[in-house]
Amino acid sequence: MEVSELKGYGLAISDLEGNWSPEFKRRIKKISQRIIMGHLSNLQKIKLIYFYIKEKQKALKLDLTVIRINGMTNKSFIQLQLDYICMFSALSKVLSMSEALEIMYKVMDATAGEAMYQNTPTIDEIKSLGDAMTTFRKYFEPLPEASRKAGCHRLAITESTEKILQIDITYCVWLELANKMDIPEACLPNCYADDYAYPKYYQQLGISYSRSGTLAQGCKSCSLSFERIS
Repeated sequence: MEVSELKGYGLAISDLEGNWSPEFKRRIKKISQRIIMGHLSNLQKIKLIYFYIKEKQKALKLDLTVIRINGMTNKSFIQLQLDYICMFSALSKVLSMSEALEIMYKVMDATAGEAMYQNTPTIDEIKSLGDAMTTFRKYFEPLPEASRKAGCHRLAITESTEKILQIDITYCVWLELANKMDIPEACLPNCYADDYAYPKYYQQLGISYSRSGTLAQGCKSCSLSFERIS
């Protein structure tokens, strides 16, 4: 197997998520709904459904021209992400913002790992190609251009050595969609999902993952570091 044959090679994350199977989407949605509803009273559940419908109506009226001009044409991804944002927004109206975030973090705890493995090569596949750091340096090479074309991210590989791989993201469609819905906080659980799932995955390959900040947190960029563990 070559690096170019690994799952996800040369594809933007938005296209990978947009291509999730209907069965996997239903599974993730079922898990998410069970966690969310488990934190609500019967009256709050009714309110959640009401606000969710209202947010879905709002989403249908969004002007996504700029996002599409930037390259985002994956309708399945847009629908998937807006559905999540609508649910988050509805939850924040039934509860407080901090409570909505805590519940969504629990949703990510339960789903982020499985979702990541839908997009990434297996640990065994990476190990079969030799040094993991070298493999990932090659694996990420086409990502900046693929992400730009897909309208997913604007990112740059700012450092790539035998010891460290640094990626800086200055545009994120997850945040842009949340901004369009007037609830940028909806992007925070997405950031949390990465920071929850990535360390466990990369540690198995002798690589540490860290991030100094995110666009959703008000930083100038999402700065991701992958460093060889001595």
